[in-house]
Amino acid sequence: RTHDEVAGFLAWMDAKGCSPMTRLGILSTFRRVQPQNVGLRGHKIKVPPRPIATEIFAKSEVDTILSYLIENDEWYHPVFATWFSTGLRNSELIGLTWDCIEFEEGRIKIVKTLKRIDGVATRRQWSTTKNKKHRYIPMSKMLMSVLTAHQCKMIELDLYDPQGLVFVTRRTKSNLYDLLLERVWKRTLEAVNIRYRKLYSQRHTFLSHTLAAGNSPADVAQIAGHRLEELLATYSHATGNIKMVEW
Repeated sequence: RTHDEVAGFLAWMDAKGCSPMTRLGILSTFRRVQPQNVGLRGHKIKVPPRPIATEIFAKSEVDTILSYLIENDEWYHPVFATWFSTGLRNSELIGLTWDCIEFEEGRIKIVKTLKRIDGVATRRQWSTTKNKKHRYIPMSKMLMSVLTAHQCKMIELDLYDPQGLVFVTRRTKSNLYDLLLERVWKRTLEAVNIRYRKLYSQRHTFLSHTLAAGNSPADVAQIAGHRLEELLATYSHATGNIKMVEW
């Protein structure tokens, strides 16, 4: 009710061992449901940044995740196989349409996104890419195979539209949304006993491993839709796959 009472409550949570992120989340929830409460204002909680390098999945972990999905959640396996194989942003993956899958050229064309409307998870509208530029991402043989099989499955289920969404929800057959993907993601990591990382870690994993494979940083920046210096600062992380010089 007052500034001092809120400060006391935050100190109590700290003493009980609540993490800074937990305290910040609870305080943010209070502020959202009681915007008129002046006692909630002016409090600052410092959340130490987590090293991004710890968010990168090892290749063995990616293999384990995808193997589990193909056996236990066939509907969403193509979604995460595409994510790990392209490093798409959330809204780019959700807004991917069949006319952007160029099988003959072996690439995916990124020209648009499905972004949230007013922060509502399930409501989406078409928009441009983040930098308003088009780009192409080459497809690996594995991804070509996965998307070809997925296309056949959508045709079989009468869900295929040449200009329609590549991925839809299992139940309503509408566009994917972050909360749904998060649920599938969490239960998959729990099932294979792999430490939780955020959905966006799939982008970090793809770009970091693609750089570590010896690709030109300029080429990787182009398929990522980033400036070169931004790519190196944000996505150039250790992957555990260093190749030593042989003399």
